[in-house]
Amino acid sequence: MNESESIAKKLAQEEEWLANFKKNVTKSAQIREGIVKIVDKFDNRLTSLEKNVLPMHISNGQLQKKQHNIQRLINTIDATLQFYGKTSTVENAIRDGNPLIDLNVYLENMECLQQAINFFENHPNYASQTENMKMTLDTGFTILEKAYKTIIQKNGVTVDPANFLIKNQEGNNETPKSNDIKIIADEDQIIKLGNWLLKEQRVHFLTHYSDIRSAQILKNIKLIGEAQAKLRIGEASKKAQLARKVQHKTIPDSSIDIESCIAISNSLLTLLELEERFMVKAIPDTSRRAQVFRELVAKPLSFTLSQTQKIVNERDVGIIPLLPLLQLLSQNYSRFHNLATNSIGDMHFDNLIRQLQVKCSSYVNEAIENLNEDSSKFVPSDGNVHSTTASTLNFLSSLTHHRGTVTNQVLAITAQQGPTQLLLPKLFARILSALGSFLKKKANLYDDPTLSTIFLLNNYNYIAKTLADEKDGILPAITELNSNILSFYQEEINSCIIEYLKSWNGIALILKSVDRIGEDKQMAKNIMNTFVREFDQVLLQQTDYCISDLQAIENVQNQVKSRIWKNYSTLLDSCQRLHAFPQGIKYTENTFDMAIRNLFSSAKMI
Repeated sequence: MNESESIAKKLAQEEEWLANFKKNVTKSAQIREGIVKIVDKFDNRLTSLEKNVLPMHISNGQLQKKQHNIQRLINTIDATLQFYGKTSTVENAIRDGNPLIDLNVYLENMECLQQAINFFENHPNYASQTENMKMTLDTGFTILEKAYKTIIQKNGVTVDPANFLIKNQEGNNETPKSNDIKIIADEDQIIKLGNWLLKEQRVHFLTHYSDIRSAQILKNIKLIGEAQAKLRIGEASKKAQLARKVQHKTIPDSSIDIESCIAISNSLLTLLELEERFMVKAIPDTSRRAQVFRELVAKPLSFTLSQTQKIVNERDVGIIPLLPLLQLLSQNYSRFHNLATNSIGDMHFDNLIRQLQVKCSSYVNEAIENLNEDSSKFVPSDGNVHSTTASTLNFLSSLTHHRGTVTNQVLAITAQQGPTQLLLPKLFARILSALGSFLKKKANLYDDPTLSTIFLLNNYNYIAKTLADEKDGILPAITELNSNILSFYQEEINSCIIEYLKSWNGIALILKSVDRIGEDKQMAKNIMNTFVREFDQVLLQQTDYCISDLQAIENVQNQVKSRIWKNYSTLLDSCQRLHAFPQGIKYTENTFDMAIRNLFSSAKMI
């Protein structure tokens, strides 16, 4: 029963679904029929619209094209009237105008003419007018290039040489502050016109720039060299206390000396630095600027190197004046090397540096050879400091002031491998050793052994004091190799003093017996007479002796007095007590002291 009921229920459900499905099929057929009717209606309307609207659309498109053509024709007519009306006026302004009076207006006219040319080139009917305008444009470019040349010439500045002069004898290589120096009077016109011409691909004007600016720099460094030479001559005249003045207003090239070369080299670097700064603004195109600079630098650099070459090859001035020049060139080696390498001229800066180094090195060797091989018979007649001693110490002092240059640019080129810091101390040791041998040879030339001793005393004392002078700076360099150098010279000085005091041994021997005088008036008288005679003879012999240092004089005088005074004081007391000289004694305490203080009174201080 249950299964029958289940099947009957399921059958009823299937029948219900089938009835619904039939209804849906009927409804779907009705909807499809309605859609077909609507589509047929839309198709009829679209056909009707196409027949009515499409002809109107085609007509409107043709009208728009005609309107566009008419508008373009109107614009062409307007532009033609505009350019045709202005062209005549612009061409006249370009041919007859002067860009130096109003550069901005002239450039505006040039640009207007270029626009007109560009317009008419698209219209073959105006070919003849276009060619005339192009000729006028070329004329304008030529006028502008000439104007550029005039502006460059007009605004070049002749610098004040005083800003570059070396005013001391040591050689001041400092480059003047470039911010304080003006090389162009008015930059604006040069920059504006140059940039405009470059934009128009006109580059001929760059030749004017390189030629004129090169000539201006050359003129400036020559003036600086001449001013330096005049300054040097003036200083030499003052030192020589000459009353006459230098008559020549200009100094010929042959008289340009080392200081002039230094001033010229310094000023060249400064002026080129300023020129490069300005060229960044005046010629913004990097490659063209580089080419112009190569051309610009050729003449002033060639002049500078040729003057320096002349000094190196033709002048025998010694190493000291050359050191500031070598220092300047070596410190700026990269700059000069690059300038010489990139210049259009044939520059040999590296050869110049090498020749300068070799010449300085030969001067160093020559200084030692002159000491070792000196054969002159000259010695100071009063035993004073020998001029060679003073010049040698001045030589060492100058080498010390330029230690870096001497070490790296002179000594190092011939030195064996190894540290360079001891090259200068070793050189000083060789020179002082040669000087010592020189002084001993000179001392042997004196017939008077006491004067020979005074000579050595003066020279050793001068050497010791010079070494100890912090201003010269010699001692720190020497002590890097020999820390006992001052002690050595002090021992030599003491030995000389001891040797000199032997000249008073005879006087001391005469006074040795004063303790035995007692009441013997005749003995007192004989000793005093002998003392006065011998004392006067020693004083007479040493009348022209010289000790050049006040402190050394005082030291020697005190030692002479201490050697004699005690016994002479006893003799003096005995003679006064015994009335051995009723007419008076020649050397009282005061006159004896005065006689000792007059020793070396003719000294000429060094």
